[in-house]
Amino acid sequence: MKFRIILALLLAIQTGCISRKHVVPETQRLLPAQTASRADLLQMLERQSNQIQTLQGTLALDASGGGMKTGVLTEYRQTKGFLLVERPSHIRFKVQAPLALATVFDMVSDGRQYRVSIPIKNKFIIADTRAPTNEKNPILNLRPQHIVSALFVDIAAYLSDPQMRSTLEETTEGRRRFYVFSFINIAARDAEMVEKLWIDRSNLQVTRKQLFRRDGKVDTDVEYSGYSSQGDVAFPQIILIQRPIDDYALKMVFQKTTINDPFALEAFNLERPAGSELVQLEADDGSESRPF
Repeated sequence: MKFRIILALLLAIQTGCISRKHVVPETQRLLPAQTASRADLLQMLERQSNQIQTLQGTLALDASGGGMKTGVLTEYRQTKGFLLVERPSHIRFKVQAPLALATVFDMVSDGRQYRVSIPIKNKFIIADTRAPTNEKNPILNLRPQHIVSALFVDIAAYLSDPQMRSTLEETTEGRRRFYVFSFINIAARDAEMVEKLWIDRSNLQVTRKQLFRRDGKVDTDVEYSGYSSQGDVAFPQIILIQRPIDDYALKMVFQKTTINDPFALEAFNLERPAGSELVQLEADDGSESRPF
């Protein structure tokens, strides 16, 4: 009896009685993927690293923080921002309230020190960029170097460092296929992951950048989308910065960008308003974060 059942099953399989075919909807199929060599990808990233020297932008901002650690999510929606950057480290970042257009804060930095004017609190902060981030409101842990390091893809320092190595792998997420570069520091006793870059194979654009702390935890996770070109320079118009340890996220939607137009260094001057309370924050040399 068992033999007859097995024989019947084998015959059914051979005749295709229990097999079926159906068309996978186009929206569920993998997107077309381009192919590029490791050398070509590194050359592309190196070229991209040096293309932008200055950036001016008007943008809409969404910020949120606190949900992961406290369970209470604080959100700021559709505030207006103005951004000036001169690489490698100068930045001015001004944020206004959405309706009154009053200045929420105005921040400048030269990469070593940052200065912040907060008119609504009548405070003026002067701080080392390595000062600890321990504000009760996670969004106030935003630092200028967080923005500068997130805005640009830059592997130039890795390519010139003999202690850095890179690996390349392929992966798939949803409908998209990616090349993923990992940049690893081999100088320490245990090799340290420093950065990962995700390149979307449908268009060979960088869509994600992850920066790591020395303890291996993700320090910054950045997503890029909506690339727009000015001449031969492409720049993402939507940038989502997530800082899981600081427990905040910042979404930047650029409404206008100007690339590589020079401006005077006076643009980065920020004086303390008369009568404002001065707050000074010192460096914490024991910080685990890399000096991005």
